[in-house]
This record gives sequence, C-alpha cells and structure tokens, in this order.
Amino acid sequence: MKESSRVRARIVITGVGAITPLGATADTTWTSLLRGETAARDWDDLARDGHRAVRACRIDDFDAPDARRGRTLAIAAAREAVRQAGRADTTGGVFIGSTLGESAAFEQAGAGNPMDLADYGVSSFCNGLAAAFSLTGPREAIATACAAGNYAIGAAALALRQGRASWAIAGGVEPFSRLSMVGFSRSRAMASGDCKPFDVSRTGMLLGEGAAMLVLERLDDAIAREAKPLAEVCGLGLSSDAHHPTAPRPDGRGMRRAMQAALAEARVSPSDVDWVNVHGTGTRASDSAEGRALRELFDGVAMPALSGSKGALGHGLGAASAIEAVLCVLGLRDQLLPPTHGHVDVDPEICLSCTREQTVPAARPLRVVVNNAFAFGGLNSALVLKRWEAA
Repeated sequence: MKESSRVRARIVITGVGAITPLGATADTTWTSLLRGETAARDWDDLARDGHRAVRACRIDDFDAPDARRGRTLAIAAAREAVRQAGRADTTGGVFIGSTLGESAAFEQAGAGNPMDLADYGVSSFCNGLAAAFSLTGPREAIATACAAGNYAIGAAALALRQGRASWAIAGGVEPFSRLSMVGFSRSRAMASGDCKPFDVSRTGMLLGEGAAMLVLERLDDAIAREAKPLAEVCGLGLSSDAHHPTAPRPDGRGMRRAMQAALAEARVSPSDVDWVNVHGTGTRASDSAEGRALRELFDGVAMPALSGSKGALGHGLGAASAIEAVLCVLGLRDQLLPPTHGHVDVDPEICLSCTREQTVPAARPLRVVVNNAFAFGGLNSALVLKRWEAA
C-alpha cells in the first residue's frame, strides 16, 4: 500500500523487547520502574580509570565481547520482541538507531589494537540483527544520537505504509561508552549526583546503556495472522533547531514544532494527549527548553500527565527513545503512569510537575502518549502512540 493511498495503513506494534540497567526484559524493566527503583550508582572501574564522573546506569551480568556488546544487546531485545509478536518469517526489515556504534571497538582502536572499524559502526547493528534472524527486507541505520530510536520507529512505519517492508524490527541500541562519559563530563553535562528530570535541584544527566526493539506491522496483516496489537504508531514529528552544536534553542521552538508535527500526522489535537514521556535529561538548558515547549503547545488546554525515566535508567543515548517507546507501550497496556525518579520539587522556571519520585504508580485512563526525544545539534523528535483500540 502506498503512502499516497486514500486510506492510510494503520501500523501497530505486536511485540516489544528491552534490556536495560533495570531489567533483562521489557516487563522486568517496567516492573522495576513502577516500583520506583533506580539503576544509578558509582562504578569502581570508572574511578580506577581516572574518570571524573563515576556515577552511571549500567547493565550488570551481561555476557558479551566488549567490541560486540551493542550487537549482542540488540539481538537479545529483538528476540524478546519477535517471540512476543509471533513472527517466524524472514521477510522483515530492520530499522535501528544509535549514536556511536560499538564504542568499545573505537576505544580499542585508539589504544593501538588493530580493528577493522568499518564493521563496528551503527550499520553493524542492522547487519547483526538481519543475520541473526535471516531477514531479507530493507535495512536502515540511523545515527541521530538521542533521538535515534524515535527516528527508527518512524522510518519503519513509513516503510510499511509504502509497501517497502512486510514487517519490521525497529528500535535503538547503545552499549556503555567511556568515550561518551569523557565527552559529556568535559562539556559539563554530567550530574554531580543523581539525575533529577525537571527538578529545581537538577545538575545534569547520567549515562546509561541498553537496547529496545519493537515489532511493527500493518494492522491488516496482524489481524490476518490473529496477532494481538499492543499499541498503534500514529505519527512522528521531526524538526531541527539550527541553533548550536549542543545546546537547544532556549525558547524550545524546535521542540514544539516537532510535537506539533507529530500530532498533525497522528490527526489528534493537544487536548487529546493524555501523557507526555518527557525527554527530561536533567540538564538545566534542555529541561527548561522542553518545559517552555510543553507550556506553549498545551496553552489553553489541560496539561497532560508528564513523566520521565532517565533518573532511573540514565540516558541511553541512541537507545533512550526506543526504551522509552517500549515503556509508553507498556503504560498504555496497563493504564499506569510510572514515577519520575529524581523529580521531587518543581522548578519555578519550568512550572511543570512530572509524576513524583514515589513507589506507587499512578493509575489513570491513557489513550494517547507523546514520546519526546531531543538530540545534540537540535535534532528534535516526537512520536505519537495510541492505546490499541479495535475500532
């Protein structure tokens, strides 16, 4: 079916998988998040290596070669998603977002070890997944940093609507990166303690890692094979700030444009939104800009519920928005809002309250969620997901 067809194909999610610092599966991560847990802690190996910042969110007890950690994470998450979706055919496509690729390989090369780095970039994740599942459909590797997961999900949905793929694995992956630890530390973006999204006492971000994959397919195909959709992919909005190599536009204009574009493609209005999963890095500039964008977008209508997961999971860079998309799917499924670890006191400059740091999740009707993801360089994205409704 072509995108220009009179009736646009509905794209649904039939399987999700994730491996994160809070859990080896999507559901264990979700359960830990609902309990108010955090993976943040100080790491002795980072201190021994002389890192100025030693607090991070990392995955313990995961067996993988250092230079193939990302590929192994991606395959583990994809296996969970494919198993849940019940897909066995090999005609699917692969759409993967990331930031650096296999960071450890680049670190080893920098230390003088001979490495063929051509096989360790972001495209290596696509190639690894395609090989693991013998997939013959299209492959797209998307290196748009912290927005890459949203980009990948949107690219997969477009390919399905255009008939370029029969089904797709889409998501993001990022192995823990010492290169990123150094870079963010030197740019003064790292938190002095915990990450506190939208909180008045926030001081910065914490680095995370992980992988999250979603199985996407056309609704008609899912129904034909009697699969149960988990949620519907309704719209992706993108924009560019063209402002600064790292800092967002202080007025949040680009962020707002991305959300507006996503709502327009999803054919919903701001008043229809029940929940926004905020980007919420815990940095002064990014949270303030996102807060302004949200206030302007929802001016005149009730502010939807806001939550963020980076206080609990850290910032997974290219994996972050894919992990958060999975959390959005599970929140829609269970009709639960997760707590925002680290959010205690509202910043009067932002004037917006997220779900508080708590151990009891908030139950409320949830139909439409916007998943925000904003990257260095002003790469803004917003993904609209809907609770699965048969009619």
